[in-house]
Amino acid sequence: MARVRMIFSKRGRVCFVPHVEMPALFCRALRRAGARVQLTEGMSPRPKISLGPALPVGVPALAEPLEVWIENWEKRLGEAINGYLPGGVTVCRYGVVEGRPRLNEECAAALYGVFFRDPRAFERARAMVDDGWVPVEGILDISASEGWVDVAVASPGQVGGGTIVKSLVDEGLVRSWSELLVTRLAVGGWLEGEVTPLACEGSERG
Repeated sequence: MARVRMIFSKRGRVCFVPHVEMPALFCRALRRAGARVQLTEGMSPRPKISLGPALPVGVPALAEPLEVWIENWEKRLGEAINGYLPGGVTVCRYGVVEGRPRLNEECAAALYGVFFRDPRAFERARAMVDDGWVPVEGILDISASEGWVDVAVASPGQVGGGTIVKSLVDEGLVRSWSELLVTRLAVGGWLEGEVTPLACEGSERG
């Protein structure tokens, strides 16, 4: 039995597949690749798969985490899975993470990129950022450049893209999601002012 962590990207039309449906999507791909996914115990056994913080429908992501418990894990399964995933979903890294904290304990921060379709709205947002504006509680860092506002947040399970967009609407910078392109660039730890990637190898716990 192996606890395997995968870091995957989610782009294009597959961004409209809801977060709650991703475990089933990965489970099908793993089975087709030859993996036997462990089932949970109880009256209604389900594949033992754990996702990172919820991602809003329609938001692309570049480094999303997932953990799955596989009974017959071999490296070749990680190499094969991309051949069975739908277009737009790509596993970028994978590895056995025995000994590491649970996934939700390691997802301490997330980085969002917010692109303004209207350059005038972006210039207003950049001026507000320069003046020290903080759109929501839990902001770790915020910066603006080249049409983008990058927002790093703590507790990504509670503070996400929807929270950020609501703040922009409340400030009158935009009227809706349609005036923005929101991307989750990373999920991981927080160290020295940056969101750090999640490890995909085991570690002894102290």
